[in-house]
Amino acid sequence: MSMKKLSQFEKYGIMAAIIIACTFFYMKKVYEPQEKEFKKTVAALNKVVGEVNGLKQIPPLIQVKHELENAKKDLEEVNKRLKGTLMHTGEAREVTHMLRQINEHVAASGLKVVSLTPGGRKSDTLLQLEWNLFQLSLSGSFHGFLQLLESLRNMPDAIRVDEVALTAGNGEFLEITFNLMI
Repeated sequence: MSMKKLSQFEKYGIMAAIIIACTFFYMKKVYEPQEKEFKKTVAALNKVVGEVNGLKQIPPLIQVKHELENAKKDLEEVNKRLKGTLMHTGEAREVTHMLRQINEHVAASGLKVVSLTPGGRKSDTLLQLEWNLFQLSLSGSFHGFLQLLESLRNMPDAIRVDEVALTAGNGEFLEITFNLMI
């Protein structure tokens, strides 16, 4: 048995079959596994990049220092205002001293105290304050009442005025009643 010599066409056919078989095995055994790993790596990288982008950017140190300096200035201002306040603990002597100062403002405004009735203590959950409540009745002009409100507003202590009622009194004077909370 002798082997027949292959024609040129058959030689090219065998070479093409070998190249196709090698390419097929390369694609199945080398390229496709590497492509799958590459896609997994890209997906993991995109996830990490998304998480990093989702994090808030850390502010620069200069900005943090500037905000800290502003907060210190605000604290100093609050401490200065706190030194000027009369009410620190809400004790009876502080309340009495505060009422004396308010009475001086009433007199300076040209108003007259008709009555001052203690109303006990009242809690303000929103401001987290415990108020000393007084029902105050005054007699005087509307202009004097506005002057009193302005002077109370300028006091460094927390003062609240509500339930204001103005009624006509004798002559040009008004009867003014309101709740005063200190």
